[in-house]
Amino acid sequence: MFKIDFVVTWVDGSDPNWIKEKNRYSTSAGVEKKGMNSVKAFREWGTFKYWFRGVQKFAPWVNKVYLVTYHQKPEWINTFNDKLIIVDHSEFLDHNNLPVFSANPIEVNLHRIKGLSEHFVFFNDDMYLTAPVSPTDFFSKEGLPKYTTALSPIIPERYGTGNFQVNDMEIITDHFSRNIILKNGHFFSYRQGIKNIIKTLMYRNSKFICGFFENHLPYPMLKTTMRKVWEKEGATLMATSSSKFRSKSDVNIWLFKYWQIASGNYAVGNPHLGKLFTLDDAGEKLWSLINSGKYQIMCINDGFNVKNEDYIMNKFISSFETLFPQKSKYEK
Repeated sequence: MFKIDFVVTWVDGSDPNWIKEKNRYSTSAGVEKKGMNSVKAFREWGTFKYWFRGVQKFAPWVNKVYLVTYHQKPEWINTFNDKLIIVDHSEFLDHNNLPVFSANPIEVNLHRIKGLSEHFVFFNDDMYLTAPVSPTDFFSKEGLPKYTTALSPIIPERYGTGNFQVNDMEIITDHFSRNIILKNGHFFSYRQGIKNIIKTLMYRNSKFICGFFENHLPYPMLKTTMRKVWEKEGATLMATSSSKFRSKSDVNIWLFKYWQIASGNYAVGNPHLGKLFTLDDAGEKLWSLINSGKYQIMCINDGFNVKNEDYIMNKFISSFETLFPQKSKYEK
């Protein structure tokens, strides 16, 4: 079996030096401090160590874990763990573009990280392993990334990701015709699950491809695909790379995933592998689900309207302490 690395990005949004630098650039650029440029978009809940505990407990087979950050590191991180590699933005991003306060320029350049394996899985820091996963949950035995998807309209939500998805799909439909996408995309494989097949049936007769369903789970990636898209769309990706804050003209990491889907160069994943949750509507059910083993992966998004924040934070941490009571080897 080929090597598989994990990559996770992290920022401590409470770091005074980071806040000072962000405020300086956002003021000079006239950036509106709303949505994904707001303080809440970068806040640290104190749960990142459970991401590492999940990796150790449920994915001990991983080759290396690359923690991508900028002049920061968690105070509890064990830098002597031989599986852990801390990567600063300055090591793979163009120095002329630094600093950046958006995930997009970081994510579209991940293939430039020195030593990173051809096969890697990209995680946001809110995507937690909550039950055992195997290499074949992310890649086929032939080395193809596994995705679950369907044709699905892009949702135009204010401060959301719709702009990025539209930009991604403009590129995809420029390189792949509607018929080629439908032919290559494995949309009617029984492994997609009945809900996804029904979604695709609803939109397959549209005059254009309206978008792909995004499940907000970790992204199996191939470095060769990222390089290929860079060769074909370098100007667009360079523009995103130079964007210090989220911009409506950005593309994002989904572009590379969508390229794999449109080209048919992927295998169908498990539609029940995981699920997206948000702290905006966190209830007691969420805390019990963390320890239920129902999902192998749970993406638990922060929210912009979290009520009773102290209570939510305490429940969040206590639930993970129940699942992961022991320190991992990634901690001091």
